[in-house]
Amino acid sequence: MSSVSVNHPGRRDPRRGALEHATLALLRALVPPARDNQGAADFLVREVGTAGAELEWVVVRPDTLHDGDLPGSTPGYALHETLTSSLFKPDRTSRANVARFLCELACDAGVWERWKGEMPVIVDEA
Repeated sequence: MSSVSVNHPGRRDPRRGALEHATLALLRALVPPARDNQGAADFLVREVGTAGAELEWVVVRPDTLHDGDLPGSTPGYALHETLTSSLFKPDRTSRANVARFLCELACDAGVWERWKGEMPVIVDEA
């Protein structure tokens, strides 16, 4: 699991503005886990790759995490191949929805096949 602060190394995400680039650079300089998350994504895409790799991977990128409202009231989730919002106007993603998707990746071969080697963004449905 990562976050939407991680850019897809293959430049598949929409371009971020200058202020977002500067914010991410500062974040990565000051917060080692932010730098490590980007480094891990870079390594997986560039070094491990997807074609015939012995190691299969998925980088799940939730947007702003929240605990959800009342138990059982968490909306569904949507998966996107690229970023859907900016750092300054984020979407929301419940921790329960991230857990559901991670369980689906682990238990449903079809879901794994669809997303392996990808960096899906997960957000709550409106």
